Amino acid sequence: MKIFLLTDYFYPFNPGGSEWSVYELAKSLKKKMVDAVIVTLNYGASEREIYGDLKIIRLPFIKKIDVGRKIVNPAWQNNPIFFAISAFQIYRAVKSEKPDIIHVQGKFLIPGAILAGFVTKKPVIVTIRDKQIICPIGKCFFEKNRLQACKLTEYITSDLPWYFTNYSQRKSFMNFTYVAFGVLYNRFMFAIIKFFANRAKLIITISQSQKKYLEVNGFSNVKVIYNTADFLGSKSSVQKTKSVLFAGKLSKGKGGEILINSIPDLIKKNKIVFLFAGTIELKGMFNGKLAKESFEKYIKLLKNLSYRQLTNLYSKVSAVVMPSIYPESFGRVALEAIAQGTPVVVTNIGGLPEIVQDKVTGRVVDPNDGELKNAIREVIKNEKIYKQNIKRLYPYLMKKFHDIPIEQHLKIYESLVKT
Repeated sequence: MKIFLLTDYFYPFNPGGSEWSVYELAKSLKKKMVDAVIVTLNYGASEREIYGDLKIIRLPFIKKIDVGRKIVNPAWQNNPIFFAISAFQIYRAVKSEKPDIIHVQGKFLIPGAILAGFVTKKPVIVTIRDKQIICPIGKCFFEKNRLQACKLTEYITSDLPWYFTNYSQRKSFMNFTYVAFGVLYNRFMFAIIKFFANRAKLIITISQSQKKYLEVNGFSNVKVIYNTADFLGSKSSVQKTKSVLFAGKLSKGKGGEILINSIPDLIKKNKIVFLFAGTIELKGMFNGKLAKESFEKYIKLLKNLSYRQLTNLYSKVSAVVMPSIYPESFGRVALEAIAQGTPVVVTNIGGLPEIVQDKVTGRVVDPNDGELKNAIREVIKNEKIYKQNIKRLYPYLMKKFHDIPIEQHLKIYESLVKT
């Protein structure tokens, strides 16, 4: 059985966790004797390549970028011309490679995959990993317990000004006009992508939380299959120097503000070292809350870490923190940390509570700096107990987040091939 796994980005262009979720899926399927071929866009690499035993096919793409975590402006992919061109390119790849199933993992390749699948009579399934397809800005989902995306009027009158205030660096009328056009254009284009996604044989999503958002906003035939991780043994041991790792962009949605507010007290009273991977500039965020000496001694910026370096780092810290205030669709960092044997402190937002068991494999708390600070302090104090808990539960965790997801994918593929 041959499966096309279509993703907007992949090695050596890997901006985030989604690409590594695709890699872990493909690698695990390969072990089950499934020929998993990764099909992606070519931003400046070889047309075909073997990466870790996996075949990569890169479709021609006009825009080139440097290797690493960079992305192209979404306008290059989120437009009808790209949808049509990618449909033709996917069609050619299908005719050449003859896969049994097309499984789309990235948003922008959905229309092209559905069209190519229709012409070649190949079943198409779609995995939706974020909420951008529901609402490009997503301000509405910062509201606690809200599932329904905003209507167009609210999008224009509330979301647009909020986005401009919080994410646009240049505050001018001309730039506001540019931003307004962009967010309205994206709203329309994602409605088109949503139309095509609902024509797939099945929609897969990565948490029960994300499934609720999709179904409330008009998606049907949605099945939950968790992301997988590399479970190669609980490697983490109790650390002599107490340290906490944050991995990713320290944005508003990722809980940057509440984390920054928590850190000074934890440094002063508990002497905890905080490691930041993927966040470049931090100094200005503390606004005088830390003296220069404390900042230099207890705040460590880790730049340009590879995926493997980051994965290895999880096992060398006391705890990992994900203080998101935006409802994460899943939370790959949390899963990867636990797979290495390290407890995680998360907020009770989105899919995070589905990964972390409170007071067993970490802490699940309300998204405020007081609760976050106390939870970090408690996990650090009981680091040995938490790491022993993860080691004891490792077979269960491996089954939940590796064995069962792979079995679920295989059952879906086999049922589609039979029909």
